[in-house]
Amino acid sequence: LLPVVYRLTVRKDLPTYSRIFEVLHSKAEELGVQLEPAKFVCDFETALIPAIQGNFPNTQVQGCFFHFCQALLRQVGRLGLRNDYINNQEVRKKVKMLMALAFLPVHLAPAGFEIINVGMSGQLEALYQYFQQEWLPATNIKLWNVHGVSVRTNNHLEGWHSRMNKRARKHYLGFYQFFKLILDEQGKTKTAVRQIYDGYTHGRGSVRRSAAYGVQQRRLAALTFKLVHNEITVEHFLSEISYHTPEPLRL
Repeated sequence: LLPVVYRLTVRKDLPTYSRIFEVLHSKAEELGVQLEPAKFVCDFETALIPAIQGNFPNTQVQGCFFHFCQALLRQVGRLGLRNDYINNQEVRKKVKMLMALAFLPVHLAPAGFEIINVGMSGQLEALYQYFQQEWLPATNIKLWNVHGVSVRTNNHLEGWHSRMNKRARKHYLGFYQFFKLILDEQGKTKTAVRQIYDGYTHGRGSVRRSAAYGVQQRRLAALTFKLVHNEITVEHFLSEISYHTPEPLRL
């Protein structure tokens, strides 16, 4: 991850985000750059997504898979299912299969949901109703679906925020302290860019993947191949993928 723009705002609403993108477009024109990113990966802020779509109509918006899972897990907590999720293996499996819906081809997601929903009752049924209303409308599925997607989260951005907060060492910085921090970060970014141009691809900003991640990706690819070639059922696919979904940060 290499930061190229820093912004400070006091609001997170549609006019604010739209203004930010307007300024970016204007600055890009000054530099002779065509600002047409192929994809935005972001969380599910209600103001951010329409701002992106309004200012970059030809750009794909990809919701962060991790934030999708965390939103579902927060609803588990709100519905009083925390203890069931922790202690009841069947409840836990059903919730994780809901997360796994994101890995299905878009056109199979509704059918996958109906398979999971069979025979449900009580608070778990309330969770399914929430999912159906919040995530299952056709216009929303493409936002959280990650079938065939290699970069599925914006966790690298969250990690950058965490590192910057640690470097700041306190919650509130004076303007000049903050400005010095940003200047220092920009200096490191320029060094990283030079390293990339020189062919050094494992410098600051590169993403390193663990061996376990590689195994998980190969497993996902194999299961996806079997699904699209009708060698396994949708239910079997969801059951297997559920073992690779994130654990909650908190419930």
